[in-house]
This record gives sequence, C-alpha cells and structure tokens, in this order.
Amino acid sequence: MKKVLCIIALMLLVAGSAYAQVTFSLTGDYWAEGKYWFNYNAGPGEKADYTDTSFGFYEQDINLYPKISVGNTSLNFKVAITDVTWGDGGKAALSEPLEEDDNILIERAFITHKFNDVFTLDVGLMDGTQWGTTFADDKQGRWRVKLTARTPVGVVGGLFEKVTDIGYETGDAAGENRDTDHYGLFAITKVGDVFVKPLLFYVDQRSRDKSAAKAGSTNPAEDAFAANDTTMLNPVLAFDGDLGPVSFESEFNYKKYRSELYNPVLIGALGDNKFDWSVWGVYLNFWKELDAMTPGFLFAYGSWDDKGGVGETGYGFCYEDDFDATLILDDEYAWGNTSGGDGMVGMTTLKLYVNDIKTGIDPLTLSGYAAYVISNQEDNAYEDATAWEVALGAAYKITDNLTYSVYGAYADIDYDVTGIDDPDSVYLIANAIEFRF
Repeated sequence: MKKVLCIIALMLLVAGSAYAQVTFSLTGDYWAEGKYWFNYNAGPGEKADYTDTSFGFYEQDINLYPKISVGNTSLNFKVAITDVTWGDGGKAALSEPLEEDDNILIERAFITHKFNDVFTLDVGLMDGTQWGTTFADDKQGRWRVKLTARTPVGVVGGLFEKVTDIGYETGDAAGENRDTDHYGLFAITKVGDVFVKPLLFYVDQRSRDKSAAKAGSTNPAEDAFAANDTTMLNPVLAFDGDLGPVSFESEFNYKKYRSELYNPVLIGALGDNKFDWSVWGVYLNFWKELDAMTPGFLFAYGSWDDKGGVGETGYGFCYEDDFDATLILDDEYAWGNTSGGDGMVGMTTLKLYVNDIKTGIDPLTLSGYAAYVISNQEDNAYEDATAWEVALGAAYKITDNLTYSVYGAYADIDYDVTGIDDPDSVYLIANAIEFRF
C-alpha cells in the first residue's frame, strides 16, 4: 500500500502547492462479488454424472483514477488495487501478509494535451483494443501515440501502438525486424440522431527469432510464436443512437489474417508455410426506454472458418471479454473457445431482455433475459451444438454511489454428437456490491 499512498500524497502536495494553475482530481470504484456454482461443466465429452462440481468464491477490484492538470495538459493514471479472488494464493489471507506491494499496479499512465480547440495529443500507456461498442473488445493497456482533430464533419484521428520492441531488448538493429506494431485510423461523425464510427486497424507482428527458426530451432516453448510473421487487417464500422422510437447500437467487425512460417520443423509438420484466413462478426442491439421498464433484443454473430488458423485447424470470430452476451455461456464459460480466451467463439446469440423494471420501491429495480445460442463451428465437437440460458436479477441503490445486487442464471447445453454426453444444466447464484465516486 505504500506505493499508491506515496503517489496520492505526491499528487496532493503538487495540487496544494503555490502553483495555482495545478489542479488534482480523483475518481474511482470498488466492486466485490460472491458467486456459487452448481454443476460447473463447460467441455464436450466430460461426464454428466460427476459428483462434486459445486463451489463458491469471492472476488473484488479497486480502481483509482488520479489526474493532475496544468492548463491544457493533464497527467492521467489508473491504479488497480487487490484485483483478486479472496484467498487466492494466500494473498488476501490474514495469515499470509502481502509482499512487495504485489496487490498494487499502475495500469495506465499517459498525458493529454489540447493544442487548441481542434487538436488533442495523447501519449503513453492508455486503454486500447476497444472501439465502437463492447462487441469483440477486450480492453487492455497499450503504449501508444494518438492524435485526434475536431472537424466540421466530426472527430478524426490516428494512432500508433508499440506492443513488442525486440530491438530495444536485444540492442541490435536486426531486432527492429522482430517488433509488433499496430496502426489505426478512425473517425466519429453524426448523421441525424445516429453516430457513425469507422475504424481501420492493422496489426504487424513479426518473428521474435526468425534467424533461429530458419536454422531449425526445435525449442517448443519459443517456436509457436517465434516461427511466424502475422498481419491482421481489421476494418470496423459501428453505429449507435436513436431510430425513431427505439435506441440501438450495432457493429460490423472483419478480421483478415496472414501468417508466414519460417521454422522448418513446423513447416514440415503442417505441410505449408503460408496461411490466410478471415472471420467476421455482426452485433445488433435494440431497446426502448419505457416508464416501467426497458425491453430489448440482442443479436450477435461470430463466423467460423473451418480452414482458418495456422495449420488450417479451424478459427472463429470471438465475442471477447468485454461483451458478456450472457452470464454463464459467454462471460464465464466462453463457450466454444478452446484456446483459453474470453468470450464465445463462432456462435450466434439471440437474446430477449428487460432491464430497469420498476417495483414501486424507488431504489429497487429488477432485470432478466432469455438467450438461445447456436454454434457455427464445423468439423469438431461443437458442430450443431445449441444452448439456452435464462437469468433474473435485482439491484438496490443504497445511495447515489452505492448499489447492492443479487442475480441468478441457468444454462442448458446440447452437443448433439454421438458418444458425447451432454452436461447437467448449470446454475449460478451471486451477489455484488459496487461503489463509485
């Protein structure tokens, strides 16, 4: 805790100094949640007659957002504290104290400067890997330079991200040919009551050790990444706003990949050294704010390329971690995602939901949904698989800043494959408390 206290103390000292033009602000949030699962089982082929798959746990997250401003320039931070599961590894146990401030992390640190009413420059470690809606987003820290400009047609901008810099790590010029860089061009404009948000994003990931790969390195810990160059072209088009009586948001997201292998061991095993594939996703969400409730309908589609990926083993479009189409199948299971990522892969989701149901007790609202998921995957255990999920929840606003909520969800999975047992239906109950300031 000494680390973050020193940072905040320094900021307060600066803000309270003789330099009247220096201002300091602090916002933040706290979230804690307890979950209990029954019949936790996400994988095809696992037995349905298991005996002990019910368990519970608590987790919490604290985020502070300090900001120091001087004129048109600001220094922005995000400080994460105890983003942990209670008792995980003894880090939250009273009997085992924390060491080396490993419960505190400065996740964001960047400056923002407004040159005038037109141009804004951001430099440093800031939020990345997100655009438009939360569909296909997994917000992460990115070292980047971003320039935006306000124009008569809207905001336009460009960015550069340095994800891996091997040249710096190795100290040689050859390392510059083994970096990972991202580039983006974007705009936000408005047509009537609808915001239009196009993005063109490009990923250039080059081999960590191409020379060793060409020489036939067989180190399996390095070969999987080191032996290929991969590029991705990712155009995105998002919309949100009002269409007559309803509000909506939507996104079309396309990803085209190209990988070239250099390791002769892998090339020999896969039979080729070049692989090209593409996947795409579509998201539509419509809702209507009524006096008594907010009903809505959500559609999400992730394509599947059965010849996609290095080795043509199959590759699908992922909903990613931020989207959370459903509590169990998407948020927790990441159903159909066999690579260990977050979010369903190669799936279609249809969901009817109702939020903000008034109860007659002003601070208390209810919510619920029913969702049906269809697999788009082919030539594996998820082909022709379907699932459905329902959930109910309640939220009580204790104060304007403090909310307590309880919810439960139920999911049922059908793999429709001979020789594979369908798992028992899954139940989840949870409660959470959230504080924002």
